[in-house]
Amino acid sequence: MSTAQRARLFCYVAALLTISTNIAFAQNLPSEPDPERLVNEDVNVVSGLYIREYSLSGNGIVDFKTARQIIQAEQNAFGNTVVETLPHPLFYWYDEQDNGDFHMWIDQKGEGCRCDIVPYVASAAE
Repeated sequence: MSTAQRARLFCYVAALLTISTNIAFAQNLPSEPDPERLVNEDVNVVSGLYIREYSLSGNGIVDFKTARQIIQAEQNAFGNTVVETLPHPLFYWYDEQDNGDFHMWIDQKGEGCRCDIVPYVASAAE
């Protein structure tokens, strides 16, 4: 096997490992719950995010959150902020152990495909 073939094979294996690792990570993350599990919601036009907090167990304790990107915000006739968001969450937070330790996830493409949802890792510059 030539050096170029080995390099290509290495790239294919690395890509497959990355894809399978991302899918395995996303399997630990529950799907967004039904609205009856909604505990709180917050419209933050400054950050551009619409955040929803859920109780997966239904006991009222928040253990799952999502954030969608706001694409338009306006005030209705009653002075309430009404927003239009992208259809899928961009960020997810999950407290898998129910101990208040949330782990953050990001949908890299924002298209709602579980294959693109990976743990969020802050860059060294932050």
